[in-house]
Amino acid sequence: IGTIVKRGSSFHWRYRNIEGNYTSRTIRTPEGGRVTTIAEAERIVIKWSAELTSLYQLKSKAEVIQQIAEVKEILSVCKVPIEQIETAFFDHPEAPDISKDHRKNYHSVLNQLIDFAEKREVKIVADIDEQIAQDFLSYYWKRGVAIKTYNSALDVLRRVFRTLCKDRNPFAAFKKKTDAPESRDSFTFEQLQQIWELLKSPEYYMLYKDEMIILYKLAIYTGARKGDLCLLKWSSVDLEQQIISFTPHKTSRSSRKRVMIPMSQVLYDALKDLPHTNEYVLPNVAQRYKINPSGISHDTKKLLLAAGIKPTDEGETRRMRAVSRLGLHSFRHFHITQLIANGVNPLVVRDLVGHTTVDMTSRYNHSSLQTKQQAVRTLMIPSFQDSEKTEVEDSSLAEQLSMLSKEQN
Repeated sequence: IGTIVKRGSSFHWRYRNIEGNYTSRTIRTPEGGRVTTIAEAERIVIKWSAELTSLYQLKSKAEVIQQIAEVKEILSVCKVPIEQIETAFFDHPEAPDISKDHRKNYHSVLNQLIDFAEKREVKIVADIDEQIAQDFLSYYWKRGVAIKTYNSALDVLRRVFRTLCKDRNPFAAFKKKTDAPESRDSFTFEQLQQIWELLKSPEYYMLYKDEMIILYKLAIYTGARKGDLCLLKWSSVDLEQQIISFTPHKTSRSSRKRVMIPMSQVLYDALKDLPHTNEYVLPNVAQRYKINPSGISHDTKKLLLAAGIKPTDEGETRRMRAVSRLGLHSFRHFHITQLIANGVNPLVVRDLVGHTTVDMTSRYNHSSLQTKQQAVRTLMIPSFQDSEKTEVEDSSLAEQLSMLSKEQN
């Protein structure tokens, strides 16, 4: 490689360095002495050329340094014992900010990965390659989890390994599963009447029944989500102005936009005489929700079954679980659906229920074409009064909306 030339009494080697530039080097013996013959100069240059040839395999000195640094970082981080992967991830300086609720999902997925890896005698994080990743995802899917759960687990694993192992991410190449989205259904008027008749019966037992009844009233007359209602505080309730105002938990990070919901007379009557001895409007429900959020949903499902309402659809294939179609969230679907069917401006509906876009609001529209054509009809909701009447309430949600000030609209 290059050329040997003689200038005066010295031999020189002229060649291209690894950066592609021509350079010249005086040929000397290993001891630094002067070379006197061409044969001796050739022997020295052959050794130098061999060293240079190996460096030619890389494009530049910068690439050499970069690759060495990356390899050292990968080996350093990924030598974490597999059982410490969760701690290593959350302690990593580049770990994203994850809420307490989402951390539970990380804990569940990573614990299952740890159990799976240890059975295959995987000792450190770096030992998890694409084959082990594929085997784990296959195992996880065969457990019968929903598509949403599987995709959520894949997101967790991608993020953890991307943080700990940089570009060496064994889960990066795997794609999410796609399917038609599963959604909740809206209650019908008849179903709401069945539910209320059962709740009025003194023979039907439910834990914290009085507070649960108010929870259902809040759900149907505000359209708010379960968590926001269970943890509703008196600081968010203005009985004088008859307004409920809060920032939905689901969008608190993205938009921080507060929703302002006018109370119907039924809702006002239900709240006005409640004691203010606790920061929460429903203290027992709030405490239970903090400890076991699924308990509220489970009791609602039992209520529907007792009222003769089937809340789930059986899975269509042998691996699919039954799909919940009706539940506490169905009150929200009913509320939004009826507002839309009643001709309320979608922008107003969006602000009332805390959606970030009108497109999201449209997903809740379960109205038939005939219902939409009759949107001018007054929204009538089965009475939640404590009397024996079963007639519908006189005022509509549309009329309640008219109570909003211009600023609130």
